[in-house]
Amino acid sequence: MNDDPKKPQAPVVKDRDKGLRIFSYPKFIFVFPTFVAALICGIGMSMIQEDTTDPIRVAKAELKKSPDSGVTVPTKIERFETKPNLFGVFFLGVFAFNMLFMALDFPRFTLIAVGLLGLFGLFFVLWLGAQFDLDLLRPVTAILGSVYAVANKGFYFTFAGIIAVLYAVVWVTRWLDYWEVMPNEILHHHGPLSDLERYPTLNLKFDKEIPDVLEYLFLGSGRLVMHVADERKSIVLENVLFINSKEDALKRIMGRLEVRVTTDKEMQSP
Repeated sequence: MNDDPKKPQAPVVKDRDKGLRIFSYPKFIFVFPTFVAALICGIGMSMIQEDTTDPIRVAKAELKKSPDSGVTVPTKIERFETKPNLFGVFFLGVFAFNMLFMALDFPRFTLIAVGLLGLFGLFFVLWLGAQFDLDLLRPVTAILGSVYAVANKGFYFTFAGIIAVLYAVVWVTRWLDYWEVMPNEILHHHGPLSDLERYPTLNLKFDKEIPDVLEYLFLGSGRLVMHVADERKSIVLENVLFINSKEDALKRIMGRLEVRVTTDKEMQSP
């Protein structure tokens, strides 16, 4: 009779930690302010249901047909203040700003310097107007009066639809090239057939960089640089969204080393 107590068996872990998935997105994702502006303008044009023809040309055509009709020709400023034109100017302004911060990087000090330069320029212009009694609004009024940019709701909704389709393509194709950080290794999934590269996490170092303050303010975007031991080149991931949460998750993963004890029963099981 064997009175030896049974040895406790190690528990089998079924749901193991699948690690942290990190996606690197293209710059196109930062075009969403223009997407929102197109939706706003499309909805606005649907609500007001106003004509997009030039009111000055319409008034002149009416006067040409009937000089005694009493039709008055609106001024250029009145034309600028029409709702279709204001929607068009709003859309183009957002689009121009969007393209600017996508084309250029604005680090912290650069953004501060640009802000201070803008304030200095505004102060200098106001000082010139007060010092020499200049009517500075006249050239501004002339520029605004020459702007008449209108579009119907179909244009705005089509523009927003194109961006939405491209967003869907980006969302799907991100699975063709992404990284997965495990406690013991880094996996690089890439290619249509999901090719796999493995890197060790031993002595892994990583850095978080914020190359563009505006992109960080919009989507928490930043650059993640991982330095893998015995690798000549560092792993650089651009445009990682919500990078602060990724950094915290990496710290938690790197804070532990996964060790698994396999029992004889697990090895014999099919």
